[in-house]
Amino acid sequence: MGKITIFSRKKYFISLVCAFFCTFLAFSVVDDASLVQGFESYRNGDWPSATIFLRKAVTSPQNSTPEAWYMLVMSQMYSEDFSQALTDCNTFEDMFPESSLVPYVQYQKGRALHFLNRNDSAVLVLSDFCHQNPSNELYPSALFWIAECFYDDYNYDSARALYEKIVAEYAGSAKALEAKSRLEDIVQHDREEKLLYLLKMTGEEYLSSRENYEKQLKEYQTESVVTLRRQLTEAQERIAELEKEVLEVSQSSSYVPSATVAQEPGEDRVSHAEEILALKNKALRIKILLDEKSAK
Repeated sequence: MGKITIFSRKKYFISLVCAFFCTFLAFSVVDDASLVQGFESYRNGDWPSATIFLRKAVTSPQNSTPEAWYMLVMSQMYSEDFSQALTDCNTFEDMFPESSLVPYVQYQKGRALHFLNRNDSAVLVLSDFCHQNPSNELYPSALFWIAECFYDDYNYDSARALYEKIVAEYAGSAKALEAKSRLEDIVQHDREEKLLYLLKMTGEEYLSSRENYEKQLKEYQTESVVTLRRQLTEAQERIAELEKEVLEVSQSSSYVPSATVAQEPGEDRVSHAEEILALKNKALRIKILLDEKSAK
């Protein structure tokens, strides 16, 4: 929106200044060609030329009037020479503190500050304007530019309140449609912020879930290693136990087979040998698994 709509009330200001100038001509004898040329350039919308002629005209004491200075300020605002317009607004206030044009110059000063990105100062100047001129036709426009200062500084809550006030209480003003459009922009911004927040939260939940998964996986792997080591120890102990029994049987000279089962001499040793072999194979597999887990 910004500068694209900065001069939406251009016709109003031109007619206003022309009226002032005509009043000035009615009570003055103008023999300075630069003032006349400045007025004609202003009326034709030739802002660079108007600025040049009016700047020259106001150097003459008889042409240094509130009306001429105000036209100079407006020419610079239309030319977007905000820095020089601000300087001339200050000059105007110093030279003509009692002029009826002071509120209009104050309003332009606030806008110039805004477009120079001096929003804090702009808010102060425009707020003073509103406080001092509640019935002025530029009051809703001043509210709009205050809101724009807040908007540019990302203070959307303060900006929203002023835009809503303009739409609700000054629906017929020149800034009502722009204020409504800004409210739509803020709504869109809020939606985008909520979406970003949700995406952020979803991302954090994902990371949290991933961390929990990795933690549980690590715990499971740790438990698995402990279990495998226990099984390996048990298998090794059982192997040692069986090998001891086989050795004792082979060394015993008083071996007597069981009375309930017909056994050939050495059958226990064969059974133990098979179990020992199976346990050794199991222990080997466990050791391989442990080595694989240790390598991860």
